[in-house]
Amino acid sequence: MKIYKTILFAFSLIFLWSCSDTSDYSVGYLNPAQNRERFVKEGNFMAEKLREYGIETLIKHAEDNDITQLEQGYELLAEGVDLLVIAAVNGNTIAPLVRDARSQGVKVIAYNRLINNSDYDMFVTGDNEEIARIFCEGALKAVPSGNYVVFAGDRFDKNGFEVKEHIDTMLKPHVEAGEINVIYETYIEGWNRERAAFEFQEVLDSHGLVVDAVISCNDPMGLGTVDVLNQYGIAGNVFVTGQDAILEAVRSIEDGEMNLTVYHPHRELGYKTGDLIAKILRENEDPEELANAETFNGTESIPTFRVKSMGINRENLGTLVDLGEYSWEEIRN
Repeated sequence: MKIYKTILFAFSLIFLWSCSDTSDYSVGYLNPAQNRERFVKEGNFMAEKLREYGIETLIKHAEDNDITQLEQGYELLAEGVDLLVIAAVNGNTIAPLVRDARSQGVKVIAYNRLINNSDYDMFVTGDNEEIARIFCEGALKAVPSGNYVVFAGDRFDKNGFEVKEHIDTMLKPHVEAGEINVIYETYIEGWNRERAAFEFQEVLDSHGLVVDAVISCNDPMGLGTVDVLNQYGIAGNVFVTGQDAILEAVRSIEDGEMNLTVYHPHRELGYKTGDLIAKILRENEDPEELANAETFNGTESIPTFRVKSMGINRENLGTLVDLGEYSWEEIRN
């Protein structure tokens, strides 16, 4: 009987220790769409890291519909999440959710896409000036003179606006020197492949096959450009950029059609976001102490954590294999 009580006591201690190590926190992740490969991957890595801290993650995909995302956010609030991570479909229309979350004591992190005109805890993102530098340096090295087209992202996404501003600044001296002629530039609503393809076809209809480089600010838009070039049998003759290193774009680079993509290390971003969340929730750390920058969103300066990105071209494609992002079999399939 004494041995039985000793064993029971030992199991009780193990049970109590396990419970004390388990967090009651939960996090909601609002992803813009299930086909946004980068956001899905990074969200999964974030959830993986949060599981290590005993924090549950609830993930919702809005399929690029801002009203749907707003509804999903309120669903997560009703489920009692402690923190919302929002990769916003629309940085303006999501603001009421942010304000209501904060009024309920729920912490909010804007992920990659800035949320405008509202106060929240943190913004986790890449470095837009660095992204523009990778685009411009890659294009200018390959095509130091000629006709350029610039497809910026959505004008209502601060990322799209900021990257475009930096591109303009970096290309300006080359334009003024008469080396570069920007024959067309526009923002592409929703960073959308089909819209980019439509715009590029319009460029070719107006100017003919005289384009030497297309600085396209994400992979779907770059692939839309390649779609049109393939119709003329000249894919590979025009320098084309993208961003996010999605598998289709990486394959296109391997095939010599696209030339450059900006890679955001998915695992590093997801894990780092998970670490930041754990410090904010479990250790009650001040986001300002965790930040390495700040970003003004129209009304507030938001503590910001920026993660560096890298340019990927055909010469260093193996970097993605070395980092475990893809295998050569996947890339060459």
